[in-house]
Amino acid sequence: MKKNQNAKKEVKRDTKLEIRMSKEEKELFYKYAEDLGINPSRLARNILLSNAESIINKYYGKYWIKGYIKTLELLKDKEALERLKSE
Repeated sequence: MKKNQNAKKEVKRDTKLEIRMSKEEKELFYKYAEDLGINPSRLARNILLSNAESIINKYYGKYWIKGYIKTLELLKDKEALERLKSE
């Protein structure tokens, strides 16, 4: 019998991250998770990871754009530089 090659490998989540919050904040967070129908720890993980991704993309995006502009300058692509500046 062949194993399913498209099967996803299960993620082992055995590391904890603690967050300090007030009792009121915790109650609000748990209420929000309940309203969404999602486990509070899964909700927290999703929020943390999405924020981390946006911060990383924002940080590295600046360097990517600077590199792209430098490349356009080296190629003397004035038309592309003007389009980029207008956006």
